[in-house]
Amino acid sequence: MLKQTSFTDTITGLPILALGSEAGDTGHLYFTAMSWLSNSRHLIAYTDMDRETWKGNIVRFDTETGHRQVLEEGRIWGSGAVSSDDILYLLDKNELYAIDAWSGQRRTICKLEEHCTFFGPLSITNDGKMLGVYWKEALHPSEGAESQEADWVIGTVNSVSGEVREAARPRFEEPYPVANHAMINPVDPQQVFFSHEGATEQIPDRLWVVDTRTGDMRNLFLQKRAESGLPVEYVGHEMWAFDGSGLYFVKYPHSPDQPTGVYFVDRQGEHSEFINGDYRYWHVGISPDGKHAAADTQEPGISKIVLINTATKQSTLLCELPCRGMHPGHPHPSFSPDSRKIAFTFSDAQDVLQVGIIDISNLK
Repeated sequence: MLKQTSFTDTITGLPILALGSEAGDTGHLYFTAMSWLSNSRHLIAYTDMDRETWKGNIVRFDTETGHRQVLEEGRIWGSGAVSSDDILYLLDKNELYAIDAWSGQRRTICKLEEHCTFFGPLSITNDGKMLGVYWKEALHPSEGAESQEADWVIGTVNSVSGEVREAARPRFEEPYPVANHAMINPVDPQQVFFSHEGATEQIPDRLWVVDTRTGDMRNLFLQKRAESGLPVEYVGHEMWAFDGSGLYFVKYPHSPDQPTGVYFVDRQGEHSEFINGDYRYWHVGISPDGKHAAADTQEPGISKIVLINTATKQSTLLCELPCRGMHPGHPHPSFSPDSRKIAFTFSDAQDVLQVGIIDISNLK
C-alpha cells in the first residue's frame, strides 16, 4: 500500500516528501509527460511495481492527506501522460485510451491496425486537444515473427474524435533505424518533435521536427562532427518548453566537445544556447512558467537533483539520493502545473523505488 513519509536531505537540509510501498517499486510518469493533476496537489504514480516486468498499479495520490485511489491495475510503467483537464492517457499495444483521473471512467480514443504497436511516452498540447504519438508498424505482418521489417511512424491523435494522422516515416538507416520520443509542440499541434534513437556516440542527428501539414522533416540541432563524420556532441533527453518556443536537452558529460550540460534550441533550429554545466547532467525537466529547469545527474550509485534558473543560468543543489540507474529508477525530475513542486524517483536504503517531492516555493 502506498504511504507517505518525510525526511531531510543530508546535504542541503531541504525537506522531502516521499511516497513509497513495501509491496514494490513506486515511480512517477516520464519526465516529459505531466504526472500531476491540475490542482498541483494530486500526483499520478505507478506503485507496487515488479522490478523485472515494471508492471504495477496506477494510483491518484493526494499529497496533502495521503489518500490514494487506484485507477488501473497491472499496467507497465512508462506510457502515461496527464492533460490539463485531468485526463490520464495510456497505451496498451495498439490502443490509446483515456481515464478520467477523478471519476475513473475509461474510454478508448483510437486503435491502430493489429500489426501496429504504440510506444510511450505520450505527449499532449497544453489545451488537451491533440496528442503526439509514435508507433511501430510491421511491414509484412502475414509472415509473423519471421519478418522483422518495420517502420517507425510519427503522428498525432485528436483526443476528442480519435482521428489518427501520420506525420512522418523517418526510415533512418541501420543499425539505428528507430525514431521515437515523439512530442507535440505544446502550443502548435502542427509541429511534432521526434528523436533519432541509438547510441549517442554514433548518432549525428538526434533532434528532429516534422510539419504535420506538409510532412517536411528538419534536423533541429546540427551536432558538431569529427573528420570521421561521427558526432563530438552527444545529446538527448529533450523536452519542449511549455510555451512551445523550443526544446531543452542535455549534452552529455562524456561528449568530446565542451561545454557540456543543459542546452536550449529554438523551434526553428536557428538558435541554440548553453544554459548550465555545473554538474554531470542526465535528464532535464522544465517548469510550466519557464523560469526553472530541474536536472538530475548520472553518477555511480547516486543522483543529484539540481534547480536551474533559466534567466540567470545559476544552479542550486536540491538533494543527493541513491539511484538505481535503470528504468524505472531514473530520477526524471518534473514540475507540478503551478511550477512550485518537483517530483522525482529515487531508491531507498533497501533499493526500493520511491517518489520524492520537493517544494521550491521558498527557493525562487
